[in-house]
Amino acid sequence: MAIVRGSQEQRPLDLEFGKTTVYERKNIRRIDEPDTDERRGFHGWEYDETQYTIAEWHKQDSINNKLAIAELAALIAGGGNNG
Repeated sequence: MAIVRGSQEQRPLDLEFGKTTVYERKNIRRIDEPDTDERRGFHGWEYDETQYTIAEWHKQDSINNKLAIAELAALIAGGGNNG
């Protein structure tokens, strides 16, 4: 994971698929820094970005799906105590 700055006009997508790479972005926030005498201010977006190959993404997505299903099954199994 890396902290990235981008000068896109629109908010970057949380998840973007390229030809060979998947970009996952979190904590996306707008940055508007004023100009100073030493440098020009930055106006754009800053976010945490993780890059995956397509194969890595599918593997990670599969793991996340299995964890979500297990969590849901546990909630259903204990459903009488949740509400």
